[in-house]
Amino acid sequence: MSLSKKHFKIAEILAAIFMNTHSGEEREKYELWERENGRLAKEIFNRENYDEFVRVAERFDCQEGWQVFVENRKIKVLSGEKQGGRVNRFKFVSRYAAVGIILIACGLFFWLNRSREEEPKQPVFAYQIEAGTTGARLTLADGKTVDIVKDQTFMMKETDGTLLVTDSMGIDYVAHDVKDEEEIRNTISTLTGMEYTLTLSDGTKVYLNAESKLCFPVCFKGAQRVVELSGEAYFEVAEDAAHPFVIKTRDISVKVLGTSFNLRAYEDEEVVTTTLTAGKVQVFDGRQFKDIVHGEQVVYEKAARTMEVSKVEVGRYMAWREGKFVFRNERLEDVMKYLARWYNVRYEFMNEDAKNMRVGAKLNRYNNMNPIIEMLKKNPSISISRKDGVFYISSE
Repeated sequence: MSLSKKHFKIAEILAAIFMNTHSGEEREKYELWERENGRLAKEIFNRENYDEFVRVAERFDCQEGWQVFVENRKIKVLSGEKQGGRVNRFKFVSRYAAVGIILIACGLFFWLNRSREEEPKQPVFAYQIEAGTTGARLTLADGKTVDIVKDQTFMMKETDGTLLVTDSMGIDYVAHDVKDEEEIRNTISTLTGMEYTLTLSDGTKVYLNAESKLCFPVCFKGAQRVVELSGEAYFEVAEDAAHPFVIKTRDISVKVLGTSFNLRAYEDEEVVTTTLTAGKVQVFDGRQFKDIVHGEQVVYEKAARTMEVSKVEVGRYMAWREGKFVFRNERLEDVMKYLARWYNVRYEFMNEDAKNMRVGAKLNRYNNMNPIIEMLKKNPSISISRKDGVFYISSE
């Protein structure tokens, strides 16, 4: 194996960083290299990868590697006759460092070469599409907006006396000395690449997925607890037999007393799905009611205005709440639309056949998107290229 002088130089600097013998100039060169190769630097400096580097290095002749290193770096080895104890130590350290350099260089070559084999036109570490994060935009009744970021903490009081508290867990509305006046309604929205959790004044927990919006009263009043949803949310509804909890979407409404379920009602999708994990809910589309129990799902077809009830694998539809993506024989267009909400990526299908390709996968929601793209590329029927930040997808 021949490594370029460029790779040897990078490896030499990395070895100096490892041994804390680097100069200021080497530190500057390393920082420049790290900015351009962030993921690769992380891989190399991860001690868990050491065994991988060793396995790669063992494929090559160490003596030959030393000679190649000497020739490439123009190192002059002192003869034993002219060495004192200090020189001997220097020679030992130099040879030890050189072996380390060769080992790292082999590891560097391994990562560079492997990524070229997997993605010839664009190494996987050249870009990284990060996962979404915690965040939301809160719109108050008076029209003022508050952008909430991860781990932000603040407390404010609504005009009716309801306390609004945010912490690392989300927003918590606490009814405290509430005035007897008309209902005040706020709206919380998650933008692309965001998720958020809020606890309503009755104790109901709502987990909002990306690109979702919930309109709700800061303190429930009246015979029913009514909220409005656009997007996807998982509800853990506090029990209150005297005051049913009602979620309204543009197409249907869901009525519950106390239960846990997932409601997906994106306005740009063709169906609305209600999936129940516990309890019982009633779905109404303006013409008919459908009751479902644990393990069942109602799918409302917008165009046909029909509702179908079926038994489903509940975990598949709750996976996003547990930090997973689970796709089972789903259309690639639907998969990409769902992923784009979370990863904030742009894509374009080059033909209709590509949209209808069927895919299945189980992936970590909080990892970057690169493994998902790599998985799709391994499908011989799918072609994916990336240009100017847009993924172009076609069928082979």
